[in-house]
Amino acid sequence: MKKLIALLLAAVMVLSLAACGSTSETTPSTAASEATEATEAPIDTVAAEAEIRYALGLLFDRNYIVEQIAQGGQVAASSFVAMGMTDADGSEFYKNAGDSDEYDGYYNVAAEAYEDNYAEAYAILSKYYEVDENGMFTNFPTLTYLYNTSDSHKAIGEYLQSALAAVGITMNLENQEWNTFLNTRKNGDYSIARNGWLADYNDPICFLDMWTTTSGNNDVQFGKGDHASMAAYDLDLTAYGYDVKVEDGTWAETYDVLIASIKSCTDSDARYAMMHIAEDMLMDSGCIVPLYFYTDLYMVDDSVEGFYSNPLGYKYFQNTTVNGSGESISVCLASEPDTLDPALNSAVDGATMISHLFAGLAKWGTDENGNLVIVPDCAVELPEGVVNEDGTVTYTYTLKDGLKWSDGVDLTAYDFAFAWQRAASVELAADYGYMFEVVKGYNDIWAENPAEDAKLAVEALDEKTLQVTLNNAISYWNELLAFPTYFPVREDVVANEAWATDPATYVSNGAYTMTGWEHNSVITLTKNENYHDADSVTMNELKCYLSDDANNMLTNFKNGEWLLIDDVPVNEIATLKAEYADEFVIAGQIGTYYVCWNINEPLLPEA
Repeated sequence: MKKLIALLLAAVMVLSLAACGSTSETTPSTAASEATEATEAPIDTVAAEAEIRYALGLLFDRNYIVEQIAQGGQVAASSFVAMGMTDADGSEFYKNAGDSDEYDGYYNVAAEAYEDNYAEAYAILSKYYEVDENGMFTNFPTLTYLYNTSDSHKAIGEYLQSALAAVGITMNLENQEWNTFLNTRKNGDYSIARNGWLADYNDPICFLDMWTTTSGNNDVQFGKGDHASMAAYDLDLTAYGYDVKVEDGTWAETYDVLIASIKSCTDSDARYAMMHIAEDMLMDSGCIVPLYFYTDLYMVDDSVEGFYSNPLGYKYFQNTTVNGSGESISVCLASEPDTLDPALNSAVDGATMISHLFAGLAKWGTDENGNLVIVPDCAVELPEGVVNEDGTVTYTYTLKDGLKWSDGVDLTAYDFAFAWQRAASVELAADYGYMFEVVKGYNDIWAENPAEDAKLAVEALDEKTLQVTLNNAISYWNELLAFPTYFPVREDVVANEAWATDPATYVSNGAYTMTGWEHNSVITLTKNENYHDADSVTMNELKCYLSDDANNMLTNFKNGEWLLIDDVPVNEIATLKAEYADEFVIAGQIGTYYVCWNINEPLLPEA
């Protein structure tokens, strides 16, 4: 019924949305540049494996996971786009997802629905696999569940393992250190893995655009490998004013086109309707199995004043004191980061450190009432954009006086322009490079046969003036400016590929500079006297200890060595809530914890 109503509304909107489609230069042919020549896919196999993945997702009792394992106020998840993201009318996006009139989203996560879910899963799996006299499936391929080292991730993995074992499916568990885990998942060298995604900004598109073919965060491998030639998807956007109607197309010809159309659309109702179509495509694949909506669980010592965090999971220490002193604070966010290059980092703990080391045009801050706001950082102000005749929008930023890098070299608008061109480049292939897709010229860079002069429509008009033109107006532009991928880097510094792993070569422009990195032990950040707002920084030193051992974290918190920890042992949560009521924090966070499948992993029994 939800989808029927959406289609009826879409038909009514066709005429008013014609302008929405008319600005799009995206066609299936231009978006399919990364796909191999499409072949007739074994559509029955594609549909069957999607149904199997969906069925396995029905076997998982999400309420047990959040109540007995996670225990941090998490909410059982029925969709991928997280709770807290709003729809066009201001309601919650996830509550309008899926096509059921009986529940929100794609799974019925009510506690009383679990028996029916289990029965449905068993009936689906019985269509494809043999069953023995004990009701166990006998010819399901053995799986390996990949997770990064953590007590909580291990506990969830063990539960998922037992849920599958109950129907005869064997799933082994494999844990990896954080950096190895990220790269294994990114390379598609897995069958099933834990995953999690936190909002990058407050718009559902940040949960959806990560699954385009060329996205560095596309761990499912949509449109890659064998899946690149799978001509198994349909897309019809004619109701929204676009000349796009594809039957049996590849992922690049459908999903990539859909995301590009969403990003070019200026009609809010049409844009949100198309985002629901995008989530439908993701969930119909069965490759994304949401388990719960995140909360941010951490512990912070009551001696710490001035600390704050944002809904993206970033923690901020630059305005803190410890018992009134700003000498030093020791914290533990996670284990060794893969990189602290703003363009290449893809982890929340790395982004937290980068947000202390670098300053963009804008930043997350607090107002006089302690509310989180986006405020100017290197920019004098955050101006309104100027709408051009062709629908593009141009922003012009003036940098503050006296901006410098941590080594004393002047920072200019040319550094911002260089950094953005670098982050969006094919050569760097940064995980978050697609976040520049909203900037005019991005599609030219990533075209199948790009012109030699293809680049983003961003340039330094002089040393203090940066101008950028977007394809169209977007509501979350200022939040993008506060995201690490949009931070500046200096060309001569990053010419050294190892620059971001050694304090001796690390040059930044934020509140801190890196003065020590004892690998797998501690990263030391020291107040940057060349930061333009250094007088506001109350904490002189930030020591980020590196560990993914929750028991070790808790021990160091209890003995006063670490004043903030970002993880605790699962079996200690109930006790910690009681004994550290003022220091055990469950904060709001927009994100989803989920299981992801490698779409190229075969699931059907061998013939």
